[in-house]
Amino acid sequence: MNLFSALWIAVLASVFSAGTAATETVHFSGLYVPQGLSCEDGAQISAEYGDLRAGYVIYDDEGRKSDDGDCSYAQVQALRGTAMQIVDLSCSYDGQSYGYRQLLTPLEGNRMLVVNSNDGTTSRFQIYTYCSWVPEN
Repeated sequence: MNLFSALWIAVLASVFSAGTAATETVHFSGLYVPQGLSCEDGAQISAEYGDLRAGYVIYDDEGRKSDDGDCSYAQVQALRGTAMQIVDLSCSYDGQSYGYRQLLTPLEGNRMLVVNSNDGTTSRFQIYTYCSWVPEN
């Protein structure tokens, strides 16, 4: 069993044993870059494309924004007894609407594990590095 499988089993066990509590905001608000990019790389990419989202993933009070879509929070739930949150998103990209669920988990070193599930039967994960608070427009 690999590390990711073991982590996912532990998360599912927490979900079923701890329950959830509805919350209003995501605890992980901020500007992030995907694994493999530095905050400086994100700034350079965003400047190159003239769009703050181009190099970053943004979580703010309204939703998740990135160069692959804008999403609003349909529901945000905290997992009791943990620092994890389940976030249901309602998104749009290139005129298409879709929804999916994310599990957000803090990691050491200003990083966050994000597990994405579009259909409830498969998932993929990403690791983001926190860069800063979301800039005000």
